[in-house]
Amino acid sequence: MKKIILLSILVLSIPVILYGQEKVEAPVWNIGDKWIIGGDTTLSVVSADESTYAVKYLTPGEESILIYAISSLNRLYIMDKNTRIEYAGRNRRLFNFPLEVGKTWSDKYTAGGKTAPQAYTETYTVLGWEDITTKAGKFRAIKLEYKHARAEENAQGGKAWYWYSPDVKYMLKCQYDKSGYWPPSYDWELTSFELKK
Repeated sequence: MKKIILLSILVLSIPVILYGQEKVEAPVWNIGDKWIIGGDTTLSVVSADESTYAVKYLTPGEESILIYAISSLNRLYIMDKNTRIEYAGRNRRLFNFPLEVGKTWSDKYTAGGKTAPQAYTETYTVLGWEDITTKAGKFRAIKLEYKHARAEENAQGGKAWYWYSPDVKYMLKCQYDKSGYWPPSYDWELTSFELKK
């Protein structure tokens, strides 16, 4: 009898264990896939080749195109007219697929231009799965913690959290800590999306 109970517990636990350790591969984006964030920022896939996607970002008063690696969705380039310039800014490795609970990675970048350059470090950790509700709907999402700080020793930094949904193929939401490191207006969520088949 004890063996049957133990076996039953193990059988019922296996799906939970497997789901918790599930590896999330990079999504396949199609030309025309579109995500609207906060009601005023639109991202849309405008082209693709064998190794990259080109994604147009439209914000009030600004338009840019970023080039992503298909395998990881890391940001590789930003377009200047017809020229690819290496992307060296913040969140270059935000996605960094595949994702699985416990995975951690880091990156560095410099901002502030030639007159006052500042080096920053970014660290990402995949925390686990949550159910998230946004204006675009309710989805199962994998939560990432983001830590940001100046690269100098003992520099204070800030945290943020991102939620990625395999069903949406993009981030659902971003929430910044309220310590004063980030402006409160940085928080955002997905308001709508359209995926092409």
